[in-house]
Amino acid sequence: MKNLAFVIIAVLSILAISCKKNSEDPVPTAKADYFKLKVGNYWIYQGFRIDTNGVVTPTSQYDSAHIEKDTIIRGFTYYKLLEDPYVLGSVQFPNYLRDSSGYLVNSYGYILASDVNFTDTLEVKTGEGQLYMAYTKMTGKDSVVTIPAGSLQSITNRMQVVPLPPNTQNYPIRYSYDIYGKGVGKMKSHTFFWSGLMQLEARLVRYKVQ
Repeated sequence: MKNLAFVIIAVLSILAISCKKNSEDPVPTAKADYFKLKVGNYWIYQGFRIDTNGVVTPTSQYDSAHIEKDTIIRGFTYYKLLEDPYVLGSVQFPNYLRDSSGYLVNSYGYILASDVNFTDTLEVKTGEGQLYMAYTKMTGKDSVVTIPAGSLQSITNRMQVVPLPPNTQNYPIRYSYDIYGKGVGKMKSHTFFWSGLMQLEARLVRYKVQ
C-alpha cells in the first residue's frame, strides 16, 4: 500500500512539473505578412504630386495592381503581379514575385524588400548614364504610416540616390521608396523626376487581400 501511494505521488509530481513547464512555453505568433502574395488580391492607388515647397496635391490619376495567377519558375512558386502604373509610369507590365524566407524577390533574383533584414544594403547600382549611385536598404521597421486607406504598421524599402560629379545642377541626395503595410501589401510608392525637384507618390486608397 505504501509502495502504491509512493507511485501515485511520483506520477502526480511529474504531471505537475509538466503542466508548469507547458504553461511557461512561449506561444507561437503568426509572422506578419507585408507582401500578400495570393491570387486574387488587388490594390488601387491614387496619384499625388509634391512640389518644391512640400505642398501635396492629389491628382485624378489612379494605379491598379492585382495578382493574376501563380506559376512555377525554376522549381519555385511565383505570383504574377500585373500593374497599371499610370501614376508612376504608363505601361502595364507583369512582375513575378515570391517571398523567399522574408525577402521579396522577383524571377530575375533581385531583392525588392525584406521584413527580416534592416541592416544590410540590399542593392547598389549606378543609373542614368553614371549620373548617380543608388543604395537600397530597409528602414522604418514597425513604423505607423497613414494613407487614405488608413493607418498601418509598416516597413519601408528606401533607395538613397546620391548624385555623382560633376552634378552641375547641384542636386541633393534624394530618396525613392516603397512602403509595405502589415497584412495589406504595398501601401505607398514615392519617386521623383531626376531633372527637377517635383516628387510623385501613389497612395493606397482601397484593396482586397486574403
